[in-house]
This record gives sequence, structure tokens and C-alpha cells, in this order.
Amino acid sequence: MAESDPQSLVLPSLVTMGHPGLARPAAPVPEHLVGTRDFDQRLDLLIQSMVAYEGIGIAAPQVGWFERFFLMVAEAPADPSTAPEGEEDAGPPQELVAWINPRIVEASEEWCWAWEGCLSVPGLRGWIRRPAAVAVQGLNPRGEPVSMEYRGWNARVFQHEYDHLEGMLYPYRAAHPHHLVMTGELERREEWPDGWPATGARDTPPGELFFEG
Repeated sequence: MAESDPQSLVLPSLVTMGHPGLARPAAPVPEHLVGTRDFDQRLDLLIQSMVAYEGIGIAAPQVGWFERFFLMVAEAPADPSTAPEGEEDAGPPQELVAWINPRIVEASEEWCWAWEGCLSVPGLRGWIRRPAAVAVQGLNPRGEPVSMEYRGWNARVFQHEYDHLEGMLYPYRAAHPHHLVMTGELERREEWPDGWPATGARDTPPGELFFEG
């Protein structure tokens, strides 16, 4: 992705739940445009938007571009041999990944739950069930075909961002209205009774997964 001067970028405004564009499938990106200077500049602007709005992912429809591409922060495979001394337990490194015209080709039969939030749904969190692993395909920023298998948190972030391309927001996936709570209420979850609002929800911090079974 080309580098741009952040000071020269005018960030687009976030599109939030209720906008009709977020509730319909986005259009594919013409493949001949992927890798062009214009498209690279749009990716740079999306990166700056994700940073400014403090997301761990962002999809083009969230800034009013109703096309099939998104960014996600993923845990990269760790290589212990390259870890700085004393930082072997610092956790896996992270990388920024761009997906263009992605698709999910297979999903696991194992399921997990997690608290999700969204830049387009401010102030709300949801206890959401998703497949624990997915196999995906798409294009990278150079227009090259890419295949990947994601599991755990990477799989969840991919599915969340992919949903934006399908006109789906995470509140639409809530199994029960009680599974949607305000952010401030989630921060007080230690006061909730056991089992509220569902098994595992009270004791699973944001950013962690609760596996079924």
C-alpha cells in the first residue's frame, strides 16, 4: 500500500446503523482497479480512518464507500526465533491485512461467542455467536489471489468485517434482545447474576472468546 501524508488526508465520516447503505450488499471492486494508485490512496485513507476512529478493523461501507473491501488487524503467526530477548511471552505480533472482494469458502462446525462492538454502532455491545474458524479467499492490495484459514479471534474479526459487505451488522445476529447491552453496562458486568444474559457472557471479558461445550 502506498504511503500518504496523514496531514493531507480528509477523513470521511463514519456511516452508522440506520443508514440504508449498511443494510444491503456492497458492489464488487472491479479487479482492474486493484493495485492502481487511486485504489492504493483509498486504502491509505481507510487505514487513517481506522486509526483515527480507533477500530481493529473497518470496512469500506462504514465510510460511505459501498464496495467490497475491508481492513483488519490480525494476529500474525509468531516466530519465537525472532522475538526480542525477554519478550517471548509478549503475545503474537499483529499485522494489518487488506481484503478485496473476499468470500468465505468454508466455516467450522465449532462455534464460539464473544462481546462485539462496532464503529458504526456506537455505545452498544453484543454477545454474538459465530463459527470458530473460517477458510477465506480474496485479493490482496496488489490484485493477487489470496487464501487463508483463520481461527479464534482472527476468524471473528474477519467475519465481523465481512458482514459489512453483506449488509449485515452484528446486532442483527443477536440470538436474543437481552444479548445487546450498553457499553457502560458491560463494564459493570461483575454485578450481573450468574448466567446473565447468557451462559459465559458475564465472565468473558471483551476481546476473549467463549467456546461452546
